Amino acid sequence: MPRLNVGYQDGGVYPLWLANMGFRVARLFGAESLWLPDHYMGFISPLVWKPEYSSAAKIVHSPDGFFDPMQLLAVASTRYRGIDLGTAVTEAFRKHPMTLAQSFVTLDHLSRGHAILGIGNGERENVEPYGLPWEKQVARLEEALAIIRKLWHSKGNPVDYDGKIWKLKDAVFNLPLYKDTPPRIWVAAHAPRMLALTGRFADGWLPTMKVEPSEYARRLAVIKSAGEEHGRDMSSFVPSLLVIVALGENRDKVSELSMKSRVAAAMSLLAPSEVWKSFGKTHPLGENHRGWLDIVPPRVTEEQIQAAAGALTPELLSSQIYMGSPEQIRDELAPMVSAGCRNVIISNVGGAITGAGASDLWRLGSLIRKLRRIPLN
Repeated sequence: MPRLNVGYQDGGVYPLWLANMGFRVARLFGAESLWLPDHYMGFISPLVWKPEYSSAAKIVHSPDGFFDPMQLLAVASTRYRGIDLGTAVTEAFRKHPMTLAQSFVTLDHLSRGHAILGIGNGERENVEPYGLPWEKQVARLEEALAIIRKLWHSKGNPVDYDGKIWKLKDAVFNLPLYKDTPPRIWVAAHAPRMLALTGRFADGWLPTMKVEPSEYARRLAVIKSAGEEHGRDMSSFVPSLLVIVALGENRDKVSELSMKSRVAAAMSLLAPSEVWKSFGKTHPLGENHRGWLDIVPPRVTEEQIQAAAGALTPELLSSQIYMGSPEQIRDELAPMVSAGCRNVIISNVGGAITGAGASDLWRLGSLIRKLRRIPLN
């Protein structure tokens, strides 16, 4: 009987030995794919990243010390054969579509057909602080996906493209595809227009927001409908899910530790304002703040973190993060399979909140094994 595929996303931050260990441990426990974020800075305010607030800060000097994911994935491709490798996720603000097309075909050759271009419409923190225009996010992604597909299928013939953002004239992509097959594209999508783009262009769906199974199924239906409307065969399409987890002895214990954690308070700012409103609260960064899409952590003030800490509840935090023991998280995720999910990628942030050490690694391994046993419907 086919079962749920399970992957692991490492933080990909300095020191290098930590990133290497994350991949090795995940593979040891049975992870079937390895992923890295593509960031210039992290989502957590430097105001809370101190040893007195989180033991993780004793090892990781900064949540902003990201390695280039493409280079780490290239190295991983020579160490871990036969598993998928991808970004979760990159975007087309900092990288031209040609650069993305070239990078992932290169990785596809190195990994022998296991590269996945995980891509979304970006976050403000990686764009606007670096002097790039933070605008037309979905339109930019739409053009980028169209260009990448045209380049990959051009067979070396010059490509023209007359878009509002990019204009190509006699652009040549003549790097042969691995076994004449392009890399896979998975799109991180949540809103209607992004879901439609996923149906039109993608081979998989990689949402990052925690939602109820019924909402996951509804969004997946939008994607499949859009794909079918454009004449695509969606039978091999892969509905996935990136899950942020905080592991511990049990859910109550993790919740108890989270309510005392300044890191957890800072993480709650990543929830959009409408989530805060649903709990009768006002987002400390503004009534229209879009959470992780809009946040620029160096601009978060001490007062805003204090406001988040004062307003934080276990229910608010658990609306964004899967918390608890491996058994509890497995049971919470199982209905997502019934909703159509076929692939789960685990990102473990619990250590930064709870201060867990080696025991967290064993819990991560237990979660991977338990999720891999979930049969598909």
